[in-house]
Amino acid sequence: EEICEDKDNYKKFYEQFGKNLKLGIHEDSTNRKKLAGFLRFYTSASGEEMCSLSDYLSRMKENQKDIYYITGESKEVVATSSFVERLKKRGLEVVYMTEPIDEYVVQQLKEFEGKNLVSVTKEGLELPEDEEEKAKREEDVKKYETLCKVMKDILDKKVEKVTVSSRLVSSPCCIVTSQYGWTANMERIMKAQALRDTSTMGYMAAKKH
Repeated sequence: EEICEDKDNYKKFYEQFGKNLKLGIHEDSTNRKKLAGFLRFYTSASGEEMCSLSDYLSRMKENQKDIYYITGESKEVVATSSFVERLKKRGLEVVYMTEPIDEYVVQQLKEFEGKNLVSVTKEGLELPEDEEEKAKREEDVKKYETLCKVMKDILDKKVEKVTVSSRLVSSPCCIVTSQYGWTANMERIMKAQALRDTSTMGYMAAKKH
């Protein structure tokens, strides 16, 4: 805790032992809550400096209920992902998780200081919205209902369903994974492991929406 107060020293410490802290989150349920406070990530608002989840909480919007995060192979990839378009436009901060171990961290670390950690690449993402935005979203759902049905018929078993997205701004579409399956990033990590369990691959592989 003392080393945290010295930013430069902690930066050096984290470069050396950051992965160990994350491994602790995955394996040490007793100290998970305490260890979570020592984690550092880049975010859509942190610039070139990494920040803590407590820093994130201090910048949360008034009507924001959750901590939003995205996992991926690099900061550059996740920062330009279509999944973060709407959040960035609304000024909602997104935590960038770019190490393979982060996928295991979020499996265990479901919340921090009473706020749920929510993946922006999975189904069920609910962004804060006012009455006008809610009405517009409901109108779009009705307006494009037939189109979604036609697209589902064309894609058939390649996707589980086709819906109107509330997370895009300029991208025409994105492939969202089911809430309890792997993210596309986790699937990529597992495929890269030579001794993977192929039966688990089939079961846990992301269902596409």
